Amino acid sequence: MARNKELSSETRQSILVLRNEGNSMREIAKKLKISFNAVCYSLHRTAQTGSNQNRMRSGRPRCTTEQEDKYIKVSSLRNRCLTGAQLAASLNSTRKTPVSMSTVKRRLQDAGLLGRVAKKKPYLRLANKKKRLRWAKEHRHWTEEDWKKVLWTDESKFEVFRSQRRTFVRLRPNEKMVEESLTPSVKNDEGNVMVWGCFGGGEVGDLYRVNGTLKKDGYQSILQHHAIPCGQRLIGDNFLLQQDNDPKHSSKLCKNYLGEKQSGGILSIMEWPAQSPDLNPIKLLWEELDRMVGKKCPSSQSNLWEVLQESWGEIPSDYLNKLTARMPTVCKAVIAANGGFFDESKV
Repeated sequence: MARNKELSSETRQSILVLRNEGNSMREIAKKLKISFNAVCYSLHRTAQTGSNQNRMRSGRPRCTTEQEDKYIKVSSLRNRCLTGAQLAASLNSTRKTPVSMSTVKRRLQDAGLLGRVAKKKPYLRLANKKKRLRWAKEHRHWTEEDWKKVLWTDESKFEVFRSQRRTFVRLRPNEKMVEESLTPSVKNDEGNVMVWGCFGGGEVGDLYRVNGTLKKDGYQSILQHHAIPCGQRLIGDNFLLQQDNDPKHSSKLCKNYLGEKQSGGILSIMEWPAQSPDLNPIKLLWEELDRMVGKKCPSSQSNLWEVLQESWGEIPSDYLNKLTARMPTVCKAVIAANGGFFDESKV
């Protein structure tokens, strides 16, 4: 628990004056907005010592003033990327005696400003935020059953060796090149698999392996042989197709093809705001699939594809229903953020 701030000599003097005017200790506490115990202790100590000054105490005094603490906090809030060393250097340029970086970090921590790795998100222009906000408002009253009529689609890449972080190991002397201490890596695309997938109506659809670079012709083939058949099978006619604004998705070839299907009553196309991967629940599905695959430790590119197909078929309907059930909350979060990004862990 944080230590309470000590009463100033001015506050103690005010307590004494109010007490002499006949106010009760509870009335004094209410007027000065301090605790009853603080008033009681201050009067008792003044009666004993005959003084309302702070007691002399041992220990090192605080090396920064309240104004300097405020400067550290405000500077960090104005530029969130400033490091402790940079803030210390800026503060020390106006001081005779320098303060350490550790002191600055403690002041930041006292102010509730903690260092964290910045999350990477697509850049949102004002126009992007307006479109996200409009989309959220248009769909905020949709029920869970409404969201189940959407066929969610996307592409994702999976790697044989998933972790890109540094790995720490313990070695004996001269064991730097022992096989157990090495992190394997592969060249270019030799260790990954690109896939297209979809889900809707509480069930997963096809998982299609993309070989090479996916272009508009290849994507049109996916729509014809996988997306539309899956939508009709999982949801039924006039299902709602969701896709992002990738150039191949919005190509003239694919637009014309989907336009024909829409005219035939086979599907409807959901208007999707740009720069909005956080709104698509299939992103969470990819993360879950990646965790499942990682537990099975695929050893090669071909083995990775086998494991992906196996894990894809093991995804339970309950999990998929949870993804669609959270969509009303997602809409509310986007509206609360005025079209900006929201904390996905709280949705």
